Amino acid sequence: MSLVFSLAAALAATIVQQWVRDYMHVFQRYSHPLKRARIRQFLYEGADGWYMSAIVEGVPALIHISLFLFFLGLVDFLFGINTPTAISTTTVIAVCALLYLWTIVAPILNPQSPYQSPLSGVFWYIFQVIRGRRRINHGTGSARTRISTNMTEGRAQLAMQESDARKQRDARAIRWVIDNLTENSELEPFVLGISGSLNSQWGRAVWETVLRGEEDGRIPARATAAPGQAITLPDLSHSITHATANLAHREGTLQDLGSRITRMLKTCTDPGILPTEEARLKRARACIDGVLSLVLSMERNNQWEWFAEADVLTQTLTYLGDTERRVRDPSIVSLFDSMFMVRWMCMSLITMSKVLQTSGVRNAAERVIKCLADVRGEKGGTSDDIAARTAKIIDQCVKNGWGAADNLRVALNREVEPNKAEELFHEIVSENKHDIAELEYTWNSVGWAHDIDEAIITLMRTILHASGGIVEYLPGALLRWQQDSRQMPETGMRATPTYLMPHFIPPRLLVQRLWLCAWALRDIATKGWGVSLSQSKTLGDLCAPELQVPSIKAQLQTTGLMKAQLWRLQDLRDGGLAYTLELFMSAVRSSKATIYHSSRPIFIGTFRHVTSAWIEAHSISVGTQRLLVLLLHEVLSANNDTPADEVPGYIIDEFLTFIGLVLAKKKGSHVDHAVRVIEDYVALSGGMRKVAQETLFVIKSPIRVSVE
Repeated sequence: MSLVFSLAAALAATIVQQWVRDYMHVFQRYSHPLKRARIRQFLYEGADGWYMSAIVEGVPALIHISLFLFFLGLVDFLFGINTPTAISTTTVIAVCALLYLWTIVAPILNPQSPYQSPLSGVFWYIFQVIRGRRRINHGTGSARTRISTNMTEGRAQLAMQESDARKQRDARAIRWVIDNLTENSELEPFVLGISGSLNSQWGRAVWETVLRGEEDGRIPARATAAPGQAITLPDLSHSITHATANLAHREGTLQDLGSRITRMLKTCTDPGILPTEEARLKRARACIDGVLSLVLSMERNNQWEWFAEADVLTQTLTYLGDTERRVRDPSIVSLFDSMFMVRWMCMSLITMSKVLQTSGVRNAAERVIKCLADVRGEKGGTSDDIAARTAKIIDQCVKNGWGAADNLRVALNREVEPNKAEELFHEIVSENKHDIAELEYTWNSVGWAHDIDEAIITLMRTILHASGGIVEYLPGALLRWQQDSRQMPETGMRATPTYLMPHFIPPRLLVQRLWLCAWALRDIATKGWGVSLSQSKTLGDLCAPELQVPSIKAQLQTTGLMKAQLWRLQDLRDGGLAYTLELFMSAVRSSKATIYHSSRPIFIGTFRHVTSAWIEAHSISVGTQRLLVLLLHEVLSANNDTPADEVPGYIIDEFLTFIGLVLAKKKGSHVDHAVRVIEDYVALSGGMRKVAQETLFVIKSPIRVSVE
């Protein structure tokens, strides 16, 4: 019988091999995809209906039966010849038989068992029919359903069942990947999948377990939003254990992951490592997506540097920003879709928030404030009080000079025939003597502000250097300062910097640019029409181009140029919270992706990440408070008056909630201003702004602390 089963197994194996070869070759003969698909489906249904898989699995069973029949015959033969030899042989065979029986039932006792035999499927079927395991089916309302009677499908169902055991397996798998994948090409698909995994409730729970370094935990709530309310992102902060061993494991995991991402980021900016720019951009995008997702999903006070070294991250962000501007290759441009640009922008803002907290930037801002306080030699009072009085004097000078320069701009830009240009020139000089004199007086009045200009320009360079150039690509943060083609006096002039930061304008340099118009008019009038080198092609070219910069005009029309800048300097000295939010609001306004539902959690997560540490610290300086109120005024006014410049409602709700926390129990002129602005905002909406009303209630709380 053993020989019969052996030969039957050989014959069956040959026939099965022929069946499989024919099955594979039949539909591969045809090139038409639809025809191949139909033939394959036709044959597959036949193979499945005739239980071909069971026959294939039964072939090894014939070999096993043949072997045990041979053992039985051997034992019977040995007992007739030599009993001791037969007993020892029977013992060995019995042990092997027991082990074989164990492999049959092992998958039933533990579905994770790697040991099985051809008969395991039969016993699995019998077990499931008689008793049967059950699993929670989340697709049917968490009802418990029976596991499949097919062992392969049943084990797959158990592996995919959402449970604490699966969560721990997934977490161990991630840790294994982080610990064992050493090549960048191997790790890149893993990093690419981080952002996608954190988009799901289950993925966040798994990463929570990975970062906790322990084997239990709760699944965080799904990101949801009730009608009229901002989306609530899952807060993983409750999951961080304070146990020393777990914290060490967690930090080791994060640092290991961060070092690997940092190493990948370095390859993105080195053209000698990856063969094409497209490959470098794909890797850079994967890393930025992964880092941002981890940063936004971690606890708010997390040391985000664990995910990438700051200087390497800034280099990569700058590289991406530069590439998006200069490259027009369709295969590369396609990588910069609107959602990735949102993620790039938010990662850049988070990076900027950290850059502004560095000692270099804070010390540079402090030097400007000190210069404002010392430049006039005034004594008495704190440096902030003296600086505020200096800022007020500068604002008055700039305002007077700006008004005079704007009057000249209107006059000089009148249309005139070329042969009548000289006549118009003399008419303008005669009619605008007061404006020319005002500009000359203003220029002479701010000569002492030279040191302030130099301190502000140094601050701008410090921010640009510390950010690695990121600030150049953030909307509204940095502009190229238009070079002045007008003639200038040979002495006493300050060269114009390459860049203009609308939030930090050197006041004397601005007045210089305004005054050059008056100087040119005087020079032409003195030397004669057609003789002076100051004469330009058109009279309008004599005007300062800064008169057309909206951000400068807006500052002059509200609080005053230097007053707002002083608040901004005080804010930078204390960490740059309000300035970061100014950059954030500019980015939100410029982004066309704010209307997409998928971008909301990213913008909201970025806002909360930037502000959460300050909320926990409960210490926001008065300068920062005042700048926040100024930003609130700009945002709410824009949403009421200029629909094209609107900030989405969900961001305004977040901002109002934050303002309420900042100004709660405070009092002062800026607090009263904030109340008026919010009340106007509520009134214009017909009282429908629930979050704004709640913010008013918090700010108007009877217990308030003076910050004047």
